[in-house]
Amino acid sequence: MKIFNKQRFQLLKGRPFQKYLTYALGEIILVIIGILIALGISNWNQEKQLENANKDLQKKVLIQLDKDINAVGNFQKVIDSLHQTYLKVLGRDYDSDKVKDESMLSTVLFEVNTLSLDKHLNNLIDNAELDDSEASQQLIDLNSTYKLHLKKCDDIESIIFEKMKNNLAEIEKTQTWYLELITDFTCRNECINYLLKDEGHKARIASLRFLYVSGYGSLIGDFLDDLEMAKTALEAVVSE
Repeated sequence: MKIFNKQRFQLLKGRPFQKYLTYALGEIILVIIGILIALGISNWNQEKQLENANKDLQKKVLIQLDKDINAVGNFQKVIDSLHQTYLKVLGRDYDSDKVKDESMLSTVLFEVNTLSLDKHLNNLIDNAELDDSEASQQLIDLNSTYKLHLKKCDDIESIIFEKMKNNLAEIEKTQTWYLELITDFTCRNECINYLLKDEGHKARIASLRFLYVSGYGSLIGDFLDDLEMAKTALEAVVSE
């Protein structure tokens, strides 16, 4: 038995076994290389898909950014028109081309003008898988810019709404013509004289003007500037 085992061992040490071992090792190496190549191709495909998805996202963001810049710019004109209306009520010089007399009463007493801007751009970026490109960093910064400015707008709108509500409450409490105004939306001479001449009312209107022009208007101006700069920066990296 020992002689047989010794002979078998000698055979295993021979050239046929060495060839088999070399072949087996070669097969293993080829399998490993194949796996690595497959993984590399898969990773490349995933990176390419992510890159294409991000390029598509960048195009959508730029389109939405254009719409939002127009919306903010148009609201800036609304603020300017409000400014002129308040100046007229306060007996100051104003641009008559920007004041609508038929809607002045409603504007001063009842309407809270706000920026109509949805969060579509925020949703686009929040729900996207971003790569590590410079363009993606621009999108992250832009997303933060939107959220910061929209929060500031919400805050000033709440203050303006409360101020207008308090002004109307004061009229309700002190003026007999309030019933006719709020029921029939009719403002006769006594009502008009109060709105244009009463010093207490004019002081409250002056506060509203300050909130709209110096407060809201400044925020809108800063928002517009930041959006335009963000658009320029994003276009620069997207076009590279």
